[in-house]
Amino acid sequence: MIAVTETATECIHGEDCPLHVENPPFNAKVLAAVEESKAIMRGDIPAKWYKSLEEAQKDLSD
Repeated sequence: MIAVTETATECIHGEDCPLHVENPPFNAKVLAAVEESKAIMRGDIPAKWYKSLEEAQKDLSD
């Protein structure tokens, strides 16, 4: 596992970046994906690994 030791302090989009506003304009599906990715980063959910693109596509289509 790679440890993250630094965080971004500035966004390339500047002050108007929707990721840095208090209430970002994202729908429920996007917000759920963000929360899932945070849970994976914390180790609450195991990450999935695939050996081929076809294997990943099959998992996504199920």
